[in-house]
Amino acid sequence: MLSDIYLIRHGTPAQNPAIPYNTPPGPDLSERGRAEARQAAAFLADKGVEQLFVSPFARTTQTAEVIIDVLGLPATFTTLLQEHGPGETFDTVRGRVRDLLSAAADSPQQRVAFVSHGSPIRAALLELSKEKIDLTKHNYPGGNAAPTCGIWHVQRLDAQQLRFELIFKPTP
Repeated sequence: MLSDIYLIRHGTPAQNPAIPYNTPPGPDLSERGRAEARQAAAFLADKGVEQLFVSPFARTTQTAEVIIDVLGLPATFTTLLQEHGPGETFDTVRGRVRDLLSAAADSPQQRVAFVSHGSPIRAALLELSKEKIDLTKHNYPGGNAAPTCGIWHVQRLDAQQLRFELIFKPTP
């Protein structure tokens, strides 16, 4: 039974106005983003994560590569975690995330991590909390619920109760 989900936002992307942010592949990670990913990987080293699910965008893939190198985890790349696309509604993003959460809940793993973007992370938090989570204290640049390479931990306490905590923010 799934007991822990780690929601990891990608590292800081390189700023390049010529590369669209919301359509694949999007920008690569910046050097700062790579350093943030190394910090996130080190933080996750003792958490027992068994599987990564990763958005196919460049910045999420590159964040995941650092985590994979450090932790040696298997990864599944899925469009269900991709960035909120142009013309896409938040309800559509939430539906994609709901599908992945359902599949993860039916898997044999106990601890999984999603490497994604701000909007899908917000969708996952709202979906898992049944809209009860208060994200007003978690408003990061771009309206995100996590800073770059920030990690939310969703832990199953019992059959009915989950605990939500932003457990990691990289240091500058």
